[in-house]
Amino acid sequence: MRGLAVITLALFTATGVAAQTTSGAVGGIVTDSLRRPMQGVTIRVAHTELRRISNARGEFLFDRLTPGSYRLTATMIGARPAWDSVVVAPGDTARVDFALRLMPFVVETLPPRFARGTRPDTAPAESETLDLVARVGRIPLLRARPPTGGRRELRFWIGGGIAIPMSLVRLTIDGARVRGEVVRYVVQTLPDREVNRGWRAFMDSVPNWLRLSFGCGSVATDTLHYPMAQADYRNELVAVCSTRHTREPDWRALLQELEAHQVWTLPDQSELPSLANIVSVDGGGVTTEAWDGARYHSYTVGGVAVVTGPEAQHGAAIHRVLIEFLTRVHHDLQPASR
Repeated sequence: MRGLAVITLALFTATGVAAQTTSGAVGGIVTDSLRRPMQGVTIRVAHTELRRISNARGEFLFDRLTPGSYRLTATMIGARPAWDSVVVAPGDTARVDFALRLMPFVVETLPPRFARGTRPDTAPAESETLDLVARVGRIPLLRARPPTGGRRELRFWIGGGIAIPMSLVRLTIDGARVRGEVVRYVVQTLPDREVNRGWRAFMDSVPNWLRLSFGCGSVATDTLHYPMAQADYRNELVAVCSTRHTREPDWRALLQELEAHQVWTLPDQSELPSLANIVSVDGGGVTTEAWDGARYHSYTVGGVAVVTGPEAQHGAAIHRVLIEFLTRVHHDLQPASR
């Protein structure tokens, strides 16, 4: 038996070495015209789905490639693309370095789509999703409501890329009284169990996850089933809950911070001059709904890292204040009852 084990181990080792030597790799560094490393450059292998993003040192690596000839391209917004061909040998790492030439950056400013103060504030662009969340969470709409005799309300729908859950911060001002609420919500497609069992299992556990991780009490849910294309249907989960805290957040202090940044009157991006050739990929933003007791106003602020002007600065400050607030109150979430 011992001799058999040695033979088996030797065969396994030989097989492993053979597998390692039958594949190769391609690596390199991406720099600009001044030979400074470039981070965030996308390097692709032509005619495949393979791609890499250069790191802070400009490095990239494709490993476990079948030996043969390959064509690589390097692209980045604001730079001229580059390409090169390489031959990958078994057990070897070929090297390809790219030097990208940055294109001249000329800002072209376009006029606003609406003059400031004239935009018809009928609904924010994301109203379909916001209204869906409000319906499932039994949150009354702010739009098209009669005057409330001075009772005001602010709603901040906070985005952030693909992170879940999303957040809604509500502030209700009734005379000298300020009340608030933090709502967490998820709107996600439900994959078939046969396609992605792990992700589907997590989505099925979302209500319990919200209670355990975000201090929610009851979680309102709904599952939508609607056609996306011919003979193609999509199931979507909507889950909404209100968080509970061990101590009440300082809603008045939050309101004062926000009011220091024109939170009631900030114009929408459609009312501001736009920069035609700037692409924002930061993924963050806030949609604000403001009801001053007589008039409804909505605006969305995003891409604040590349847009200049006082309105953008106020928008960035509002986003920062809300994120910092959510971070603070997260430490005071009430433990879920098991």
